[in-house]
Amino acid sequence: MTATSSARRRARALLVSAVIVATGIGTACAEVGLSPNEAAAIELDPFPSPAVVVGDTLRNLDGIVTPIRARVFNVRGDVISDATPRYLYADFNIDSALAIDSATGRVVAKKLVSGDKRIAARIGGSLQVLRSIRIVTRPDSVDGASLTNILGTTLPDTGRQGQESNSTRALTVTVRHREASAVTPARSWPVRFQLLSPANPTNDTMAAAYLVDDQGRASSLDTTDDNGGAGRRVRVRALLFPVGAAVESVVVRATVTYKGQPLKGSPVRITAPVRRGAR
Repeated sequence: MTATSSARRRARALLVSAVIVATGIGTACAEVGLSPNEAAAIELDPFPSPAVVVGDTLRNLDGIVTPIRARVFNVRGDVISDATPRYLYADFNIDSALAIDSATGRVVAKKLVSGDKRIAARIGGSLQVLRSIRIVTRPDSVDGASLTNILGTTLPDTGRQGQESNSTRALTVTVRHREASAVTPARSWPVRFQLLSPANPTNDTMAAAYLVDDQGRASSLDTTDDNGGAGRRVRVRALLFPVGAAVESVVVRATVTYKGQPLKGSPVRITAPVRRGAR
């Protein structure tokens, strides 16, 4: 499968979505172009962060101001490089929480409101796509606690049962916003995890241990929940770790930043003890 053919299949799926969205925004029909330079579908790239801090501009995980971006496809699934999509706050008739530069895609959070807020990208008079984002308070501190229960590995280390029995509980951190004497959870904020011991900087799933989400999928990035918590489990390969009879610990580092600077308490080191089970 080539990258070009994959992009074209995605664009054909987007073409169907574009017709549906176009009908939903009040047009009689979607004006889908048929020539190589006419728009047939539009796609919003994933946002650089799941949330934007009130009073600030949308930034990527490294704290760099990053506008949103949309790509426009023709009917063959090719990107139209000189297309000029426009961006807007789709919930403007409800509140004025976001200000968006229609040409550049720069997003500024003006007001703290609850729930998901929708951003739209448009091309022409009938093609539009929506994506949601959260407006949150500034995160400023983080802490975490190591696990005390010992994970005893088991065999056979196969299937769902092997995965569950050879995975730690979630190693979690809590991100907070502090203002005067009030402490509130910092919601929808990205937290990056890295396995320090046994070392696995790329989260290689063939290594002795690697990070997973609650569904057992390899993942080293989480987003805080409504309580400010985020976490990742460690999946241990029972035949590879620990290497001896003694209890060893997996060690995870959690890093939380804002504007590229670590929060108070970040990075956090969290450990979980593991004992080799019976063979």
